[in-house]
Amino acid sequence: MNQLYRALHMPPGRLLRKLTGEKEIYTIAVRPVPTAEGAEPLPALGAAPYIQLPGREGFWFADPLLFRHGGARYLFAEAMDLATGKGRIEVCQLFDDGTATEWQTALEEEFHLSFPTVFDWNGETWMIPESGSDHSLRLYRCREFPTQWELVQRFAVDAELCDAILVDRKADALTLLCSETKPDNQLYVRWRRFTLCKTRPRPEPLPGTEPPEPTGEPFELLPDEAFHLQNREFDLVSRNAGPLFVLGEQVIHPTQVSTTVDYGVYLQFSARRGNSEVPLCAALPQSVRIQGLDTKDIIGIHTYCRDDHLEVIDARYLTKVNTNS
Repeated sequence: MNQLYRALHMPPGRLLRKLTGEKEIYTIAVRPVPTAEGAEPLPALGAAPYIQLPGREGFWFADPLLFRHGGARYLFAEAMDLATGKGRIEVCQLFDDGTATEWQTALEEEFHLSFPTVFDWNGETWMIPESGSDHSLRLYRCREFPTQWELVQRFAVDAELCDAILVDRKADALTLLCSETKPDNQLYVRWRRFTLCKTRPRPEPLPGTEPPEPTGEPFELLPDEAFHLQNREFDLVSRNAGPLFVLGEQVIHPTQVSTTVDYGVYLQFSARRGNSEVPLCAALPQSVRIQGLDTKDIIGIHTYCRDDHLEVIDARYLTKVNTNS
């Protein structure tokens, strides 16, 4: 979007801090899932503060997504190189006490990658990262966990898609929910749902006609047009903020909420009810405590994931950084 317009509508205090050299960067933080009586089960209120995971000079980390493999917990995330402005996918092992191993590079391309959705399917481990700047949706297969991945197929798409999550998984097909960004203002998004399935056998040609050329590709990506037509309008709330998860007997969908001038300001949690969703609560920056960060420095809560023991967020905050490392 127009940066001058954003600056003119930015809170004066934040604008002053940015004019004096502070930058907006991200950090990933973790805490035990709240279990105390009366504790809010989602990070809207109360409970213990989050603890920042160690980063690395010259990078910030965002888009945390948890994955279990071989009985261990791994955290995949976007690692943004401050010198180049390009993200890649890195991974660490995350333990029950919230400590982690060092970050390792898992996947890097010539273009920006983020939001790494990692999942098991038909006995293998796969990844679909955000590759919207390439105008593609890409399916990778793991050759050696967790740092060796191969591109299985690139699907060219007619839009810039971001933050794909799984909403259904069957032996022969995956249902993906992505967000399409508006070309002239990427704060605005709309849902796009796709089916990723094994390439179907070609029908027998009609008598006297030539058979269609085989594609040679193992998979095909099919748009769910009925879903798209019901969600054709761009808005500021239709962007995934992490995978679906189960809380009690409800399937919860975390989403990002932006404003007309600011990206990923807070999280909205909704319970799925068939094809619709019911809002439950929100996680605002001023409601989330992160050890080592002043609440007034936090200007966005952007992504959320959890398992039975830990919950993980990322947060956008203002600070002085060295981009030349």
